[in-house]
Amino acid sequence: MTPEKTTLETSPIIVVTRFSFLGRSGWKSDVSRDAALLFEPERLRQRLALFSAITLPSLAAQTDRDFHHFVLTANDLPDWAKAELNAACMAAYGNAAQFTVHAFKPAPARRPLRKFMVQRFGDTPSVAQIVLDDDDGLATDFIASVRRDLAAAAAAEPGLQDRLPYFLSYSRGYGLLLGTDAETPAALYRHRYPYINCGLTLIGPPGGKNILAISHRSAPRKYGARLMADDTMFLRSVHDFNDSRVSPTEKWKLIEDWGRDPALTERFPCLFADSFPWKIPATAVVGNDA
Repeated sequence: MTPEKTTLETSPIIVVTRFSFLGRSGWKSDVSRDAALLFEPERLRQRLALFSAITLPSLAAQTDRDFHHFVLTANDLPDWAKAELNAACMAAYGNAAQFTVHAFKPAPARRPLRKFMVQRFGDTPSVAQIVLDDDDGLATDFIASVRRDLAAAAAAEPGLQDRLPYFLSYSRGYGLLLGTDAETPAALYRHRYPYINCGLTLIGPPGGKNILAISHRSAPRKYGARLMADDTMFLRSVHDFNDSRVSPTEKWKLIEDWGRDPALTERFPCLFADSFPWKIPATAVVGNDA
């Protein structure tokens, strides 16, 4: 039987996360280039806690689970942290085929990602690549929305498959400001940026320019993009261990009493899990173990 040809709307989907990767990967902090800081035990415990509380639950809760999670980390990540990283992924997915934890030497992050995609997807003409940091999350319908929006793009722009790379940019999200300690309630903001790294999706051939080899601000404008601004699609955490320089601005709109927002409990259930490591507002409806 001849295999069905992959089209733009049937592209395989990969979610790419960098976890304490030592090398050039677009992070602006000094920590990403300093092994002593990057692998400091307390920092790694905080990153694992956030990854396990936000990133993994948001992916495990996707309404469309037809994607692969590629977690890029450092060869020199301490053995105990590698073991906990693998265990956290397995606990979230319950299926080793759903994820890959890939340890790589210091190098530009685009290289191991390209090699992995070529090996996994071969001659597939296009792969949808989503970048998700190890302390951020996606709405439960994010993967389903990517599939829907790929179909819409293919229908609206005949021949788009031959003009890759191409981007889907989900511009609305939440900023989650975590307190200086776990006893301080977290604050939640709405914000919108036309081409933000969070949830940005690149569609391109597995051996071509990939999501870790582009400028997220300029590449969508250069190559072409569909800008989605209807739904709030991602959760971006802000805390003392951020790898990118980010803080609330006047563009960020504080959400009062966010713990009682039914849209949040449905689309970002990780915030309301008993295991969430920071306090949510006292008025929140809790106990929805995500």
